Amino acid sequence: MLINIKYIYLACDGWTNPSGESIWNFVIHTSNHHEYLWSLRNLTSERHTKELLAEEIELIIDYYGSEKFIAIVTDAGANIQAARTIITSKYKHILNVRCIAHAINLISKDICKTPFANKILKYCNTLVTYFKSSHKAGK
Repeated sequence: MLINIKYIYLACDGWTNPSGESIWNFVIHTSNHHEYLWSLRNLTSERHTKELLAEEIELIIDYYGSEKFIAIVTDAGANIQAARTIITSKYKHILNVRCIAHAINLISKDICKTPFANKILKYCNTLVTYFKSSHKAGK
C-alpha cells in the first residue's frame, strides 16, 4: 500500500462515543500529505494501559517497517504519553510528539469559560443571529 512513501507518522486518539464505547483511531500521515485511517478500534472491554496502546501502535509500525516512521503524535493523556515513550525508547529515530492542535483546543476552551470571553461570545452570537435572520441586514 504505502511502499514508495519516504516517511510516515502515526497519529492516534481515543474518545467515548454517545453509546459509551471507547473508540480509538489510528491515522497514518504520509510524506506526500495523504492521510489513511488505519483503524478504528473499540477498546471498551480493555484497560487503556500504556502497554496495550504501545502494542496497538507497534502493530502498525511492524506492518510498514520502523524505518518509515518518523513520529508518533497523540494528545497528552497519561496512558498514551507513556505508550509514546515506550515506542520511542524502542525505536530511537521515532519522535515523541504531543499534538499542538489538541493543546490549543484545551486552552481555547479554558479561555472561553472566562467571564470576559463569555460576554464577547454572547455579543457575537447576537450579531450573527441578527444578520442570519434579517432580510434587511443581509443586503
